[in-house]
Amino acid sequence: MVQIVAHPWPTRHILAAMSLERGNGGEIYPPCGRRQTMTIYQKLWDSDENRFTVTQRNEAGEWADPQAEVFLDAQVRASGKRSLDLAAGPLFAKVEEAKLRKPTYAAFIALLDNYATTARVAESYDSGEEEEIQDYLEVIRETVPVRLAREYINGDLGRNLSEVQFMAALRRIWFELFTNYFQGKSQEYCSGFEHVFVGEAKYDTRFGGAENLGEISGYHNWIKFFLDEKFGRVNFLGYKYDLRGEETPDNPNVVTLQMEWELKNMGGETLARLFKKKGGFFVGTSPECEIAMGTVAFYESEQGLLRQEKRQTTINGARYNLVLYRSTTPQGSRGDFIRSFYPEFLGDEDGREVPMDRTVVRPRAAARKADGPLVIVAALPNPGRGDSDEEWVELQNVSTQPIDLTGWQLRDRANRPEALTGTIASGETRRVLVTRARPDTMQLGNRAGLIALFDAQGELVAAVDYRRTRSGQVLRFEGGQGG
Repeated sequence: MVQIVAHPWPTRHILAAMSLERGNGGEIYPPCGRRQTMTIYQKLWDSDENRFTVTQRNEAGEWADPQAEVFLDAQVRASGKRSLDLAAGPLFAKVEEAKLRKPTYAAFIALLDNYATTARVAESYDSGEEEEIQDYLEVIRETVPVRLAREYINGDLGRNLSEVQFMAALRRIWFELFTNYFQGKSQEYCSGFEHVFVGEAKYDTRFGGAENLGEISGYHNWIKFFLDEKFGRVNFLGYKYDLRGEETPDNPNVVTLQMEWELKNMGGETLARLFKKKGGFFVGTSPECEIAMGTVAFYESEQGLLRQEKRQTTINGARYNLVLYRSTTPQGSRGDFIRSFYPEFLGDEDGREVPMDRTVVRPRAAARKADGPLVIVAALPNPGRGDSDEEWVELQNVSTQPIDLTGWQLRDRANRPEALTGTIASGETRRVLVTRARPDTMQLGNRAGLIALFDAQGELVAAVDYRRTRSGQVLRFEGGQGG
């Protein structure tokens, strides 16, 4: 049976109405381009009223924006060796520290010393630490990024969380201690907040030799790095971008780096020197904005919207994978807590159109719908003549009103468009030829494919997917009045 999903509601309601499964259904992407709606991550970024302004050096070696609140000095490409420090100066040449006394920053910084950074050391929260967590959650509760995150999770992802429920969820997924079962090994006393914002130390606690060397796990926050760098606890070894060329990107809002962390006990004695070959974090973002981003990515992961734990998005013209790992259960499945969250910088747009906010909908057999104003009733994906321009799709207007198709598009599995024009009358069936005008326009596959219909606002109206088709086989889809 051919699978079909169609609905006149916006895509967010489809996501809410359908159980998203990892099946063999098709993938549907809203059209790319200038009419594409702003991503939730761009909205969160723009709403960050407490964000620091950041600058870096220009080609002349001068600060591009002398009025910025953070001077980020990437300096030199890292050597790749923990013993060779090529960066002569600190990563943060200047930070407007007075701004760190603002409520959300002060509450965040108060949390940083609540954790035993050594992995496997037993941890628990005392009453004072519990109070600090509650103070932090309370101070970020009314910030715009946190409110936007809740609105998106409820509206676009179909949750129905009251403010009390949402804040309880933040407490659970970020701060609750859990045991993580990864690759057959268990690690107790894990916390998403600790891993992401504080960092974890991996070294041999029984080591009695000269210099104890270990590794850094997590540690994806610029404020923590700045404070550690200021007090001599971390050493910036240089940038580490996996991009073409040898230059740093023209983007001061993110850094990918190598670093060394000197872990000391309460008496100031060095316990271990920890190395991170490649790490990274946003620069200038407020604690509430990063919490909001990670929380959105967590709920998108629960909906199956991440690919290999990554959410590709574009922020201010820069492309990122937002990497979100959830905890691992004893059975090896994804758990209910955040394990890690960090940005992976992919490069700048350079003026090119980039796929943004690629919402994935996976149709399943139990969720066939065809109750939109337009339905897809038939298609010829394999005309049997070398896939010439005779591929076609038939649409039917099942509403009581004519529909202007200006700005509407059909799209295939690869998100390639076929523009629609004209007006389709009530009850009319319209055959649309798939022109294959260019390599980047719509093409129907012979083996398996997907046909999606989007309106002028970029909202999903109808979609069908199909399996392998015979030469000359016309596919008829249930729904509408077509046979």
